[in-house]
Order: sequence, then structure tokens, then C-alpha cells
Amino acid sequence: MERGIIVAFLQVKGGSGKSTLTQNLSVSFAHSNLKVKIVDCDIRQRTCSKWVSRRNEYHPEKPQVFSSIQVDDLRNSVVEDSKNYDVVIIDVQGSDSKSLRTSLLISDIVYIPFTPSQNDIEVIEEFCWLLEETHCQNNHRKTFYILNNCSVHYLDQSISDAELFFQDYTHVLSPSQIKVYNRKVYKVASSEGFGVIEMNDLKSRIEILNLKKEVESYV
Repeated sequence: MERGIIVAFLQVKGGSGKSTLTQNLSVSFAHSNLKVKIVDCDIRQRTCSKWVSRRNEYHPEKPQVFSSIQVDDLRNSVVEDSKNYDVVIIDVQGSDSKSLRTSLLISDIVYIPFTPSQNDIEVIEEFCWLLEETHCQNNHRKTFYILNNCSVHYLDQSISDAELFFQDYTHVLSPSQIKVYNRKVYKVASSEGFGVIEMNDLKSRIEILNLKKEVESYV
């Protein structure tokens, strides 16, 4: 590939953890000596842009992650960025928006995060027609659902219930092999401008490094 890879974290509702995954994946690639840029399309919250500002201010010694806020002309902006960066990660606000639809058309890999609860996973029905409609316009795109904020309680059945639910939608998206659990370290790292691979928590580190490996396996 003569350009950088384009990854997007998308959802039609908030609270799925898109920005947290974006931040941590970007750090994992930056630690591989790659030039990484986050394109933050959520002009209201600007979660990733604020995190990048904290990181650059408080930890200039850490591998740098770049960012920009983008609303208009997302397609041309990201395509141009992919010529100058090894990895471009798009973080879109949790709603059905022009940015979300454009991301489906230009991304190499799309992750749709879901918290494994019935109310959250049922939004896939709203998402399905968008995925089907845009597939023919971007048929090289790999699209996955990823279970995020999973319960760490060993008796919790929500993960297996969610996986069973998604079996009816394998024609439009595949399961990520990675599950990200609800760990306090993710919130702490974000508030301090870190990625969890820079924190002293082995389980979260393994989750994110495995996510990075999964992305790399589809490049």
C-alpha cells in the first residue's frame, strides 16, 4: 500500500468507547515508530483532540500522536493525510452523520464498538442498511464489531449473549477477535494523556496490543 492505512471507529449512538479505543490504538502504533494522526470529527466534545493536547503538553518525551478536528470535506482531508501518515484513525461522533457515512466510504478497516447489553447491541439494525449500502462503493473495506466495556465478572453472560445476537448479522460485519474490558486504567490513562500500554496494567496492555495486531493482519 503506497499510502497509510485508514481506520475508523464508528457508532450511531454515544457511550460505546470509540474515543478510548482510538486513543489507545494510536499510541500502540506510535510506539512502533509510525507516524499516526487522529481525525476528530466530534466538534462538540473533541475528546480525542483534548487528549492529544494533554499528551503533548504533559508527556513530550512520549511517542507523538498528531490530531486535527475535521467536519467538512472529510474525504479529501483524510485521503491527503494518508499520504503523509502511516496510520490515520477517524473518530466520529455517535450519531448518523455525514462524517460517519463518509468514513464508511474511505476507510480500510472499520470497527463498530458495542457495549454487550441488549439496548446497545440492538442499534445494529439501524446500522445494517448503511453498511450494506456503502459496501459496493468500498468493497475492500473490512468491517468488524468489537465488544467494549465488557464486564470482568466471570459469571456475566452478556458477552456470549451479544455474540449470539450478532450471528444474524455476519453478512455485513465480522466479529473482532478482541474484547476490551471495563477497567479503570482506561479512564485514568485518558485523563492523564497516556495510552494503557504506557501504564502498569498487563491485561489492558495485552488487549490493545492484540487489537493493533488484528489491524495489521488485514493490511
